[in-house]
Amino acid sequence: MPVLSFKVDPHSAERIRANARAARSSVSAYLRKAALGEDERKPARIVRRNHPVSGLSYNAAGGARPVTDEEIRAALADFP
Repeated sequence: MPVLSFKVDPHSAERIRANARAARSSVSAYLRKAALGEDERKPARIVRRNHPVSGLSYNAAGGARPVTDEEIRAALADFP
């Protein structure tokens, strides 16, 4: 990842650090947000559902497909 650096006077450096602390952020993340206007990473969306056969919870928010009933039954077929 590329590194950018710049010079500021001691008073400005302390203000930047204080603002980052107030935002509960690292200085790097605070400056990225200030410069780019938005967060780079968006929090993952989680939609919890329980599987109808296994009862286990899973993230039903897009992308990954849940395990099918047939796959669960096949996995449990040899279970004692």
